[in-house]
Amino acid sequence: MFLGRVPVPGEPLWTDEDRGWAIALLEYEADLCSGCGQSRSESMDPENEFRYRPTVLRCHACKTVADAADNLSEQKTKTGGLMIGVKLEGGGHG
Repeated sequence: MFLGRVPVPGEPLWTDEDRGWAIALLEYEADLCSGCGQSRSESMDPENEFRYRPTVLRCHACKTVADAADNLSEQKTKTGGLMIGVKLEGGGHG
């Protein structure tokens, strides 16, 4: 079930292996820093204090949404309840 198994009649929904994978995922996620997403056991180790380097990336979809919101705000458009979607044009990669 956890990895996409389709149980047949009479089989349990969750096997011991499914539960093991689910518990492993919970333990992995519990170790992640809520700020950067890195492993807390590694990223909060004092020995690693000066070993991290930033990587600056831009999500072009988020930028497009932010620009649209800024434009609406500049036009004094009421934005309460407004949700701005974004769609990739031209097919993208692949």
